[in-house]
Amino acid sequence: MEVKLNKQLDKKVYLEFYDLRAEGVDFGGKIKKDQPGITIKNYPEYIDQFYKNNAKILKESLDELNSCLIDNADSFFIELEKTFGINFSQNSYMGYLSIFDCNPRFVENQTFQVFYKKDLLGKLEVVLHEIMHFAFFDYCDQFIKETRGLDKNDGPLWKLSEIFNIIMLNEPQYQKILKRPEQLFYPDLKSDLEYIEIVWDKTEKNINIFIKESLKYLNSTA
Repeated sequence: MEVKLNKQLDKKVYLEFYDLRAEGVDFGGKIKKDQPGITIKNYPEYIDQFYKNNAKILKESLDELNSCLIDNADSFFIELEKTFGINFSQNSYMGYLSIFDCNPRFVENQTFQVFYKKDLLGKLEVVLHEIMHFAFFDYCDQFIKETRGLDKNDGPLWKLSEIFNIIMLNEPQYQKILKRPEQLFYPDLKSDLEYIEIVWDKTEKNINIFIKESLKYLNSTA
């Protein structure tokens, strides 16, 4: 896993997120808070100029994160294999630093963004959070027929992927790496999280059964 700069991706992400709200999160508001001068009319030039003016800061944030990933990659992939029974360490996961605090992931090519202003543990959390998503979806594709054909960016499977990350990344083996509790990003998923945490305990942390039972619940509330 590695993180690079990609200002062209930031331009695409701006267009997708500048007026987006989802599950209690105002992505457009987050963008305006950090980049108050950006608009739909000036965003290409604004982003080009920001990258030029802040090249040193962006590089420092990038180098710090990549060094941290080198230190933690082996431990993370060992735990990931224990969780899913699959070795993901040879997969190519690419991240890109972003000037927007949106931190999206793109399942189709297993890439993601990380907000450059986050502190080091915050940036590490985003990377491991997104790779956990990719591992979760790969596991579902291989072993959970009930998930085949479901949308990975919306609906019950997407909701479960977010809730699963909260539960799993707060397990002790991952907390040793993250060193900070995993927080729920989407406020509107709070009640679903509370119910599915009970499912996690009732299924005795059996991933296969847990996913199937959780999907039944989320489908019933859709």
